[in-house]
Formats: sequence, C-alpha cells, structure tokens
Amino acid sequence: MIDTKILQRIPVFKSLSSPELQVLSKIITVKKYKKGEVLFESGEARKSFYIVLSGQMHIYRVFKEEVQTLAILNKDNFIVENSLTFPQLKHSHDCEVIETGDLIEINGQDFLKMADDYPQIANKIYSNILSNLTNRLHHANNKIITIYSTGKIASTYSDLDNLTGMILSTILEIIKAKKALFVLFQPKEGTISILEARGYGNNQKIKNLKIDLFKDPILGQIYRTKREFVVTRERYKKQKKLRTAYSCSGMLGVPLLVGERVVGAILLGEKDQKRDFSYNNQILLNVIARQTVLPIAMAGDADENQT
Repeated sequence: MIDTKILQRIPVFKSLSSPELQVLSKIITVKKYKKGEVLFESGEARKSFYIVLSGQMHIYRVFKEEVQTLAILNKDNFIVENSLTFPQLKHSHDCEVIETGDLIEINGQDFLKMADDYPQIANKIYSNILSNLTNRLHHANNKIITIYSTGKIASTYSDLDNLTGMILSTILEIIKAKKALFVLFQPKEGTISILEARGYGNNQKIKNLKIDLFKDPILGQIYRTKREFVVTRERYKKQKKLRTAYSCSGMLGVPLLVGERVVGAILLGEKDQKRDFSYNNQILLNVIARQTVLPIAMAGDADENQT
C-alpha cells in the first residue's frame, strides 16, 4: 500500500483528509515502467487512471504515418482521467515511456466502487482534476482533449456552484474571452438565474440580477429561439436595445438543451485583443454545452430537491 504522505503532495489529491487518503490508498498501485515501454495504445480500453511520480511519458497519435505529439507528461501530471467516469471507453491516442519512472495507477472500476461508498472523496478528486485540466491548454490539440475531459468529468460531479465555476474558467482559457455567464432558465417563474459570473467588476452583483426571461433581449432570445446568439462589437455599438446590466462589447451565447427543452445558456463577452468571436468559437462552445448540460441540469434539480 502506498504511503499517504506521498499522496498528500500530489495536486489531484490535495484536498483529501488523512482518513480519505487512507481509503484511497487501498485502490492504488505503483508500477515502474522502463524507457520504451508502451503504457497504452489507441483502441484499447481506458481501464486505469495514471499519475506520474517520476520519469516522463509521451502522449501522441499517428496521423498519415506522422507522429503528432499531444503532450509530454512529467512529475505529478495525470492522464486517462476519463477512466474514473467511463472506463468502458477506448483510448484515442498512444502513450510511450520516454524516461524510466514510477506511475500511480487507479483502476477505473475500483474507483467507481469506492465512489459509491465515499462520494465525497470522488467529488474532491473530480474537482481537482477539473481545476488542473486548464494547465494542458498550452498545446492546440490539447484544447479538444480538455473540452472532452471537462464534460466527462462534470457528468459525475455533483457540486453545482463549483462545477459551473470550473467550467467557465476552462471556457475562458480556451476561447480567450474576458467575461462569462452560466445561467438557468425558469419559465414557470418567468425569470433567469445566473449561477456563475466571471470577469465582471462585481460578479456577485451580476449574479443577484433579476432578469425577465420573456423580455430580456439577449438571454431571453436564446431561450425563445433555442439558437446561438452572436453580437459583433460593431453591432453592439449601434443597437442600444442590447444594452443590459450584464451585456458587453461583442458576445457569444449558446443554449443548454435537454432534448427540445432549453434549460439554460452560456454567454461569453469581450473577446481578447478586441476581436469578434469566430465560427470556431461557436463550435467549441457548443461542444462544451452539449458535454455539460445533463450534469448541470441534474445538479440543479438535486439542489432544488434539497431546499
């Protein structure tokens, strides 16, 4: 069994108490891998989650006989986080050891069994994984990996406030915007609830806004049309009707859809370097919305049932 003192210094486990680390240590193994060994290959089942204790790992894919590097993993870096939520999925890339070292390994099925008995441990680890995923965004290919991982980890994460905040942080890093809102629509009350706000001078003031769902010119339009909402910086200058307490120069919003039902929206504003949001930004934001809408909706329902 691994010494819990080793686990305490690893960022993914940083918020776990000593008793929680003791529980976790029972499903952890440490293995030594030599240079040149293949940790996994594309097409194999994602059985285990790995954390690098020492050595170095090369994550890559082969496209048209060309090796494309996705990431180089060093001490405390992790990979195959999706094994902790969906261990039946298959790898879409390869991993080779390029410097001999030790890896922590957690079998995904074992983790899910532990999560049933100790959900607070699983939630803390999911939270730390979401926080650390943004560190992978230095490489263009890793943007897609991060979006995918964010949605998959979020699907089993139950803390609504922390979840929405972490998702917005990831989105702002990927798309390079300055402001963001995560909202839920409440058609029975005719209102819009702002779950999380980022980048405003007073985020709490924005979160406390009372917004009429059926009259609002931006979020309300997303609700009515069930479609994206894009405003260029030039259009915002000319159309005074778009001025609201939360609006800003240049906006991109997408609906959160559960079937045909619009449960909320993600709205971004002020693209960096005074640019307008691109079509690629729309695609990326829609991907994130599709990945995260179900856990957001379920977490929101759970919160309502507890009040």
